[in-house]
Amino acid sequence: MGSTLFALASSVFLFLVPPSPIDRNLLRGAFRLYKGYAYLIPVKYVDGTLETARLYEDDRLLGPANTAQQEIIDKGAGRFAFYRDTWNYFGPALMFSTSDNTDPNTNGRKYHLR
Repeated sequence: MGSTLFALASSVFLFLVPPSPIDRNLLRGAFRLYKGYAYLIPVKYVDGTLETARLYEDDRLLGPANTAQQEIIDKGAGRFAFYRDTWNYFGPALMFSTSDNTDPNTNGRKYHLR
């Protein structure tokens, strides 16, 4: 009887909690280490053109944007650039580094394109 009441109360609570909005600008999936401090991820949801997109780490703007690939690899520190892979298999991809050159898969931060 107790477990039935708990299940009923839990269901009512979940029904009353409003759904969280989906952030379509949030980068989802695994970030693949490329070289040095550079990580890659395919980009699917970008408003406008890639050249004008901004990358945020939580609420902090990263950059400079459109940095040369070797500079992202060697220096990191939030640099990023968009490109199309050689075979155009994934479409646009983002090469970026985190603000402190940590692994974006494990540092607990969220990355957004706006």
